[in-house]
Amino acid sequence: MPEPSTPSFLRPAFLTALLAALGSLAVAAVFVLAARGSADQSFAGFARSATRTWLVSLGSGLEAGDISLGLVPIGATLICITVVALTASWIVVDPVELPAFAATAAGASGVIAGIGSAASNAGDIHTSVVRAAVGAFVVGGLGSAIGAALRHRATADLWPTPNADVRAVVRASVPGVLAVLAASAVIVLALLIVHIARAGDLWAVLDPGFGGGFALALGCVLAIPTLVLWTASALIGPGFALGTDTSVDLSGAHLGEVPGLPVLAALPAPGQFAGWVFVLGLVPLAAGALAGWKVDPGEREDLLTRVGLGAGAGGLAGLVLGLLIAVSGGAVGPGRMADAGPPMLTPLLVAVPVMALGGVIGALLGHYRGARATQPEDASTSRGPRLWKRHQPPSPDRRVDES
Repeated sequence: MPEPSTPSFLRPAFLTALLAALGSLAVAAVFVLAARGSADQSFAGFARSATRTWLVSLGSGLEAGDISLGLVPIGATLICITVVALTASWIVVDPVELPAFAATAAGASGVIAGIGSAASNAGDIHTSVVRAAVGAFVVGGLGSAIGAALRHRATADLWPTPNADVRAVVRASVPGVLAVLAASAVIVLALLIVHIARAGDLWAVLDPGFGGGFALALGCVLAIPTLVLWTASALIGPGFALGTDTSVDLSGAHLGEVPGLPVLAALPAPGQFAGWVFVLGLVPLAAGALAGWKVDPGEREDLLTRVGLGAGAGGLAGLVLGLLIAVSGGAVGPGRMADAGPPMLTPLLVAVPVMALGGVIGALLGHYRGARATQPEDASTSRGPRLWKRHQPPSPDRRVDES
């Protein structure tokens, strides 16, 4: 009897890309409908607005006359990845070849986004076809792989290599990345709480109404991941800008006029910071040390191996953070707002060596802690009997038979 053939990955991959694109478009349409309404424009105009909103969330950017929007809205991109992952977990009922499925879904997503960008360009308003296709390729590939892997509990198939050292480095780098992002999120939320009155004043000035208020609130929430990445850039060192000739880093805030978005109330007041703020610059080093500490060298306990893996884990964490920070900046308007966010390469060039050094420190601490943990057990075999053992009566097998 012939064995059942493995289900083809082509059909579920194309379905995932198509349905995920439609789902993301539906979410974008709700946002546009709440923000602007559709009474003042035709259905074609409304459809173009929804398509552009979806493409901007993928990182396509937007050009409208003199206004340029090049910033990637990280929060909206995360929603798109979630939509793709949920679609993939629903479509992929039977196990598929995960790499081929993810690659096909990514390619189909890129083609759909490219077509959508070309079709929605009209007049002076247009999105970048290339950026839309690349962004959709990345989002579609990540989302489909994650969704299918979680559905069938095949996360082991996501590894690109069976090499144990590579897996150890990747696993250990995750806590390092999360530590910096968590510290940055705490800082952003703390500043929002401190400046909640300022945010309320900005909201009152805008007076967005019910539908506009929903869109404004959603936009503020989706802007928080971007602010978290900008704060991570400040912790790493380079800081970020919000307009020409403005900057925020650990030395202080030098800001001019900023957009009236309520979430931007989290920005610190202009001026120099207190001296203790520089202590926050140790967060990336400590995160790298955490990555080095978490490295599992397996059966090999030699110092050089652990130090090398720790440096790799810390450096990889810095690389991931640098790449995330690099895509978080871009233009948010005309004139002075054409320069917003962190510099593209500087955070990457700083984070990798700093966190790699932290990984070395963490690996050293982990190695010597492990060595000390095994010392009492080894020493107990050569140590003499303790006092309380000396006065115990001999056990039955050691008693002398006097009969």
